[in-house]
Amino acid sequence: MRKTRETNMSAWDELKRETAFKTNWYTIQQSDLELPDGSIGRGWHWIDFHTPAVGIIPVRADGYLLLVNQFRFTTRTRDWELPAGRVDEGETPEQGAARELREETGHRAAVWEPLGHFHPSNGSGNQKFIFFIARDLERISAIQDTNEIDDARWFAPDAVRGMLARNEIFDGMSVTGLLWYFFHLQYHAQGGTHDK
Repeated sequence: MRKTRETNMSAWDELKRETAFKTNWYTIQQSDLELPDGSIGRGWHWIDFHTPAVGIIPVRADGYLLLVNQFRFTTRTRDWELPAGRVDEGETPEQGAARELREETGHRAAVWEPLGHFHPSNGSGNQKFIFFIARDLERISAIQDTNEIDDARWFAPDAVRGMLARNEIFDGMSVTGLLWYFFHLQYHAQGGTHDK
């Protein structure tokens, strides 16, 4: 008897999985799935990321935000972005965020505030981005990752909002993190809490 959506709204059942391609960062999987209506979907390709990624919103005491400028080979674009990167094996997300902040900006933060997480392409992969707000910042070195990062610069919040409005920041992770951060500020300024 075929299942119907009325009787089974649960997750799809994976019947078979094969590895199509593997790197140190991710694996492309091919799965056969039983769908909620009982039909079989064969050869579903998806990307299995080995570790999460982190995005950091570095905020100075005066509210200025630290962004990095870099060239992206895949899109052939240069963009102002949030410091970000993948979490290395054996690191916690906060440790990975601290390392990425140091490598990409030369700063360390004394205060780390988790902001939340999101899945940028949950229809084709399980990548997870975790955001942290970094405060009480101290410059401890020059930019270490000079192959990726060309510059790190402080921007006033209104300048960043303007850059977003003019589509001058177009990296998806950075757009998401910055909009989430500005919403977070507004929400708490209006008395919102994280209580349900």
